[in-house]
Amino acid sequence: MTACAASTCWKPSRTAVPSGRAADQPLITRIRFITRIRNHIITRLWGAAHEGEAIMNNRKNRPLSGRIGKAFAAIASVAAIAALAACGGSSASGGDNAGTPQQGGTLRLIQFPDTGQCIDPSQAISDSGPRTVVRNYVESLTDQDPDTGKLVPRLASDWQVSEDAKTYTFHIRQGITFSDGEKLDAAAVVKNIESLSKQAAISKVLSLNSLEKAEATDANTVTVTFSTPNLAFLNSTASTKFGIIAPKSLDIPAAQRCSGQGVYGTGPFTLEQYDPNTKTILKRRADYKPTSELAKHQGAAYLDTIEISYVPEESVRLGTFSSGQADAIHAATTEQFTRNAVAQIKAAGGTIQSHSIPGQAFNIYPNVADGKPLSDIKVRQALSYAIDRATYATTVYREGYPVVGSVYDATSVGLVKSPDTTTYDVDKANKLLDEAGWKQGDDGYRHKDGKKLTIVWFDATKRTGQELLIDELRKVGIDLQVDINPSAGENLKRVQSGDYDFVTTPYNAKNDPNVFDLIYSDQPSFYSGVHSLTPDKLKQAQDILKQADEGTTKEARLEQYSKFQKFIEENYAAIPLSERTQDLAVSNKVHGTRFGVETTVDFTDTWLSK
Repeated sequence: MTACAASTCWKPSRTAVPSGRAADQPLITRIRFITRIRNHIITRLWGAAHEGEAIMNNRKNRPLSGRIGKAFAAIASVAAIAALAACGGSSASGGDNAGTPQQGGTLRLIQFPDTGQCIDPSQAISDSGPRTVVRNYVESLTDQDPDTGKLVPRLASDWQVSEDAKTYTFHIRQGITFSDGEKLDAAAVVKNIESLSKQAAISKVLSLNSLEKAEATDANTVTVTFSTPNLAFLNSTASTKFGIIAPKSLDIPAAQRCSGQGVYGTGPFTLEQYDPNTKTILKRRADYKPTSELAKHQGAAYLDTIEISYVPEESVRLGTFSSGQADAIHAATTEQFTRNAVAQIKAAGGTIQSHSIPGQAFNIYPNVADGKPLSDIKVRQALSYAIDRATYATTVYREGYPVVGSVYDATSVGLVKSPDTTTYDVDKANKLLDEAGWKQGDDGYRHKDGKKLTIVWFDATKRTGQELLIDELRKVGIDLQVDINPSAGENLKRVQSGDYDFVTTPYNAKNDPNVFDLIYSDQPSFYSGVHSLTPDKLKQAQDILKQADEGTTKEARLEQYSKFQKFIEENYAAIPLSERTQDLAVSNKVHGTRFGVETTVDFTDTWLSK
């Protein structure tokens, strides 16, 4: 595939300022109206300051400075909020910022719609939105500190690992019940592990593919045995995908569990309603006692209810928050807050909480199959050198946003910084393309054998960064086109078939260096069709991964994973584009939120100022 169909290609466009009265429109329509006005104000101010120049510029002519950009955004935000008030809305209410936690209240949270349409712990997609819902009604055997990577007890009070890393023994806490009243015991945990191991893709994610058996050796002791050394398994037990659900819930067919009906966990809230397109409601469990030492208090949750509304448009999410109709915005894992969004949130009295997502960075995965433009390593290298990642971070996201330094995110265990694969050098990019036989044409693009150097980025969603990358690659003569398909099922089929030039879809928020097993393992996985290595090099990568996965000490594993990282970076099989962070905006009456290791948000300690 060298070009996408005109109907599915996306090119940057300018939206005209809306006309007509907003006063008699419903609230959401008014919010859309006002936020579009706000965006139009920013565009006009921006254009005036830069005499109509585009916002995407190279390093020598950087985009609008943080100070001016924030000022413009703040002016536009104030104007938008004032206009909304004139239409009958209200601004965010005030509240004390500290003090004694208060019981009760409903947290009104906004998220992007759940595109996976599933809230079963093992099957929900890896986006932090649905994973946050899961984390607040189910718990896992262990918990993991998102800053240090240290594992702490959760449903398992303690555990032992054999010297050969093949056998794990977990001691299950006593006195814990599922929200349907069933007792948590060793048999319930074994039933969960056996169920997970039968789901091929999930089994690989959770390092269960070499499972020999799981057995209840007594009422509260579980022994898990693997056929090969498997130190990665322990970190997997902290994952939301390893969320333990009631035995009766496991009797429901997997597809039916996606609705959430009849699915019960041991968490601080119960799942009362789940509609992936409109609303999810979580209710407090009065008898809950926190099992993780990372919790800040030992009683039941402070909040009575968490009401999650799904809103696809960022402008509407921001407008709803600014008008005081929401207490928090939980950004999608793939959509971090921009500088203008931050300015609008702060103008409404809110604050931004952010945490690096462990695992893979936001990487480009090229298709290196014969006949594809990126099959030539010089073209892959040129693509990498043409990307100004510092500008990407500040322009696509915001001032102070971390610049990617590796194919792993910054908080990942085993990270090795890779300056050679994140260097910006346009001259070197041009030289490499010349050497590869791609010559500059009169149209500004490079050509070879009568063909334009067109590269298609297949993605599931429209992103601000697509516009910047189109502009940056154009400077070295590459015609980047973006082909978007939001369907999760079709997206997966397309990725596995190799019908693309590069993708950025694989994600895994797990703090273990084996996250790349999803792509390069010889076992079934979500992204086994990612064609970023030739067959012979893929075999080499798999051999390195196998040695890493079967290491019996932490040091031995990290040595092999570092070797693997170097291998894929030398082959430009994964090209870092940006860091991934999870962003959460909260009003000044929201306190006590806590990020988990997968950058889910744990609301056990959250409370609202009255």
